[in-house]
Amino acid sequence: MTKNEIRNTLLRLEGELSAGKNALSDACSINDYAELVFADKSANEIWSNALQTALLEHEIVTLPKKETPYYIDNTIVIPSNRMILADREAVIKATPDMDVIMLRNSSTADGTSFPVSNLHKDSNIHIEGGVWEESRTSRAGYGVSGKYDKERSFFGVSACMFFNNIENLTIKNAVFRHCAGFAVQTGDNKNAHFENICFDECFADGLHINGGCENIIVRNIYGKVGDDIVAFNMYDWQNSSVDFGPSKNILCENVTLSSDGAYKAMRIEPGTYYYADGSSVDCSIENAVFKNIRGIKTFKLYYQTPSYRIDEAPEKGDVGSADNIYFEDIEVFLDAPIDNFGVYQAKDIQKGTFAGFELGSKIGCLYFENIKIKLDRNEYPTAYFLCIGPKTNRGGNGIHETFDPGLSSYVKELYLKDICINGERMNDPSEYIKEISFDDIYGDGTAVGKGTIEKIIYQ
Repeated sequence: MTKNEIRNTLLRLEGELSAGKNALSDACSINDYAELVFADKSANEIWSNALQTALLEHEIVTLPKKETPYYIDNTIVIPSNRMILADREAVIKATPDMDVIMLRNSSTADGTSFPVSNLHKDSNIHIEGGVWEESRTSRAGYGVSGKYDKERSFFGVSACMFFNNIENLTIKNAVFRHCAGFAVQTGDNKNAHFENICFDECFADGLHINGGCENIIVRNIYGKVGDDIVAFNMYDWQNSSVDFGPSKNILCENVTLSSDGAYKAMRIEPGTYYYADGSSVDCSIENAVFKNIRGIKTFKLYYQTPSYRIDEAPEKGDVGSADNIYFEDIEVFLDAPIDNFGVYQAKDIQKGTFAGFELGSKIGCLYFENIKIKLDRNEYPTAYFLCIGPKTNRGGNGIHETFDPGLSSYVKELYLKDICINGERMNDPSEYIKEISFDDIYGDGTAVGKGTIEKIIYQ
């Protein structure tokens, strides 16, 4: 698809989502269920039963502003054809000892061992307004907070809100505060709109969008997070996803990461995922526009295996594919490597390449327009606008490897228009684009990957 075709597809989506929301009419206030509220041992008012019952009995539940938070002590399960409409200053807060997700849809499915069937899925769920807060001061870690349930029966869920096996979802005009896991985790999701979302001192990813998604709008996202403010991880590690598969038709625009964000990267991760029975799926991305993004130092469009000991094989996996990917109106200040790995700090000419855009996938057409990037090549001569190919980083006395340096990748057609490096128009792409090639650099047959660009079209 062209950029205009992608936008037109998603413009129609906005209308369809609005129509579904407007079809809901049976409304109540959560105050209608105040008799179900009780006080915990800290004298906090617990509204979990009130909110859950209201959602089971009505299509729309409103949460007015009040002086104290609506405390939640257990997961709220949302059926189809529902809307939570909260005042923008209404605080919905997880109790300090709550370690499970705050909200989820009712027909969630675990796609870790086999693909999600989508036969029985939820539809037409909308969350608007509210300050969704956790009682956390730091990232808790996988399996500690944001679990699917007490038993962690969905191993790869770690979030404040989790929605999958769903179509027609909106989350808009909301604030997420002090989330220890992902603020919103989603996957196997068709037709979704995330807009006007602020992350206030969150500690992991903001929007964590996994595989199996189609027709996704992400717009006007800003704030401070501890990891990616928005991540499109079609492939992911098993502790971070239960949804693996291809995604297409994506618009991600107007994203601003706070200058004091802890990790200034944005992951866009295709990859090949292998199920327990040995079958595989290309977790690809197709027809995606990334526009007007600020505060990111490095865009990572590559498969990354979990780290492993070099005397053992890496987890089974491979690069994934991408096609018709557009980056437009983006500013990058790459003053140093995003990852503090030894190969980068040593400025290793062969192994230490890093860039504003790092590629390691099988890519058809890739477009860049109106990109402004600052590089400090006096300090880091291995810094580039774009690189493609394998990576390696052996640490722990050379025992552990962060990447799989045997994987190869390519771009068939790379389109460049209005690229500025340090305030000047880029005239010679070869000076700022690096094809990485390893020629068995460790002498053990592992580091033999190569990155290639077949054709560059530069305006």
